Amino acid sequence: MVSVAVCGVGVWGRNFVKNFYEIEDANLAFCYDQDERALAWVKENFPQIEVTSDFNEILKDKRIDAVVVATPAATHFEIGKKALEAGKNVLIEKPLTLKSEEAEALLNLAQKSKKKLMVGHLLKYHPAVLKMKSIIEEEKLGKVLYINSQRLGLGRIREVENVMWCLGVHDVYLVIYLLEMYPEKVAAFGKSFLQKEKGIEEVVSLNLFFENDIFSHIYTSWLNAEKKRITEVVCEKGTIVFDEVLSSLKIYRGEILKKKNKKGTFFEVKKGEEEIVEVEKKQPLKEECLHFINCIEENKTPLTDGKEGFHIVRVLEVAQKSLKEGKILDIRF
Repeated sequence: MVSVAVCGVGVWGRNFVKNFYEIEDANLAFCYDQDERALAWVKENFPQIEVTSDFNEILKDKRIDAVVVATPAATHFEIGKKALEAGKNVLIEKPLTLKSEEAEALLNLAQKSKKKLMVGHLLKYHPAVLKMKSIIEEEKLGKVLYINSQRLGLGRIREVENVMWCLGVHDVYLVIYLLEMYPEKVAAFGKSFLQKEKGIEEVVSLNLFFENDIFSHIYTSWLNAEKKRITEVVCEKGTIVFDEVLSSLKIYRGEILKKKNKKGTFFEVKKGEEEIVEVEKKQPLKEECLHFINCIEENKTPLTDGKEGFHIVRVLEVAQKSLKEGKILDIRF
């Protein structure tokens, strides 16, 4: 049985607590947070779990095999580094860090210590996303032309990272996973309305440019009244639409045909049927947690490992530079 400690028992950290508590092969032994109210929640709902406001207690506890980091993004590097140095396997919520050099340092440290470093890229454990991936690979709708995504809503306004780092990170790793390639160029534009003095954008539009003329548009906002989590994969013969809020997956068959007549070239729209795609009823976070435990027990490389986490941070880092400079920039790893 893998003994686990959860660091950070805020809104998302509580979800980790609930899931690891239910996993048979995991022993959720410890919870850490500097907020006494968060620890009080643990005591009330899971009295058998030890709690502490001193992270060193977890680092020194030889019973703890793995540390789950669900603290604010700006603290990920420091906590992850200390946990790896203490010989713990580590699962860090996305993004891995806010700087690529820090992400690379964690990756190197994990490799040196021979411990697992996994990143909470949640959507890669979603059954609908796995189904999307298989549809794309089978090329039943032809080749992918572009991917459009929206991640909008009245969200919690962060005071360090902008909406792209908070929400857009989901879509960046999702697009890269579906296309199986990293972008070559990036262009970002955004605006800060509430925190102009800090320059933290609440609305960001991000374009990723891939080889073979494929591109992706990612639109993120904390200010939209209606919550939307939609990914559209536009292919030659139809479009795959994933609505994360409704947990639905649909295929809209149809294509635009280029034809010629005596007057010249014209386009004809060929519409098809709408198909609802059945997906397995599995909870992505539970699957993510199970995968982390399994990787430790079986000595496997996580699907969302530290190397991927580093690459995603690098893409976001260049996108941040593009956002500030107003330029299309090349991405080099």
